[in-house]
Amino acid sequence: MKKFKKVTGHIWANTHNCKACWKCINECPKQVIGKVSFLWHKHIFFKNSENCIGCKKCVQACQHGVFSETLPEDV
Repeated sequence: MKKFKKVTGHIWANTHNCKACWKCINECPKQVIGKVSFLWHKHIFFKNSENCIGCKKCVQACQHGVFSETLPEDV
């Protein structure tokens, strides 16, 4: 099974909060964010995490609290 990235050098994503509205994908200037859309698994992941510039447009676009600047210790 493929492991989807939930962290960049600047942002952490809690995919359990993702409601698959995809607003963050449209806001990301570097196309860092991708979609998982398979049956009941619908959420974002970081497809190009190394391209993240830390602009935080995804944080601002998300109304569901998926993104955080603070990385949990277990990531």
